[in-house]
Amino acid sequence: MAKRKKTITAGCIVKTILYTAPEPRDGARARAEKSRMTTAAQKAMNDKTARGRLEMLLAANFVGKDLFVTLTYRDADLPAKRAGAVKNVRKFLRQLREHRKARGQELKYVYTTEEKHGEARLHHHLVINATERDIETIRSLWPYGDIIDLEYVRDRDYETLALYLTKESVEGRPVGAQMWTRSKNLGEPKVETCFAPDDTALAAPIGCHILEREEKVTEYGSYSYIKYRVPHYLRGLTKNGQALFSCHQIRGR
Repeated sequence: MAKRKKTITAGCIVKTILYTAPEPRDGARARAEKSRMTTAAQKAMNDKTARGRLEMLLAANFVGKDLFVTLTYRDADLPAKRAGAVKNVRKFLRQLREHRKARGQELKYVYTTEEKHGEARLHHHLVINATERDIETIRSLWPYGDIIDLEYVRDRDYETLALYLTKESVEGRPVGAQMWTRSKNLGEPKVETCFAPDDTALAAPIGCHILEREEKVTEYGSYSYIKYRVPHYLRGLTKNGQALFSCHQIRGR
């Protein structure tokens, strides 16, 4: 008997679930118990929530040197409505893209427009890939405000960054609906599914930092979930031609 396994890799973040799935020969009780395992496993890996999807998207595309930018407005240039603010940030991104294109550089971004917390003033949060002289360029292309806040992505973990970018709900928006705008050139997290021997157990590779872990075992099967961060010096390592961190498994003893 084999277990089902699914791994999502997004840059330095890896999520894996391992679970016992129902089989045709199972009796009613065994099938019911295994179905509960399957449901629990899928719930743990669920990336249908806006925050979960965004966390993995950010991890797949941005590294520590990239930038978390907040664009604000001075009173005289504060748009009366959200639509005006969105128009301004789109213009800014278009000009930044053109600026970089002329220099053979790519622009990747994710942004949100907010107005419901703090002083309830319209403002924008962006994550963009970094190049040289970004601060000067951003300031020159944003004429609407005097305060531009820039942080490095490495100063926030991806989950915290995704939480911050999705902290405002929009009235009438369906649960799990997208709450941000992204550039079309972003890469997607890598998803792998496979079967694993029944005695397989999940563990983070040596040197990796476990972020979340969950496990449940019954007489009919088991389910386990792990999320971990791969340090920079371990990424890309291979063993016998295969990546160590793509669908990692350790045999149980």
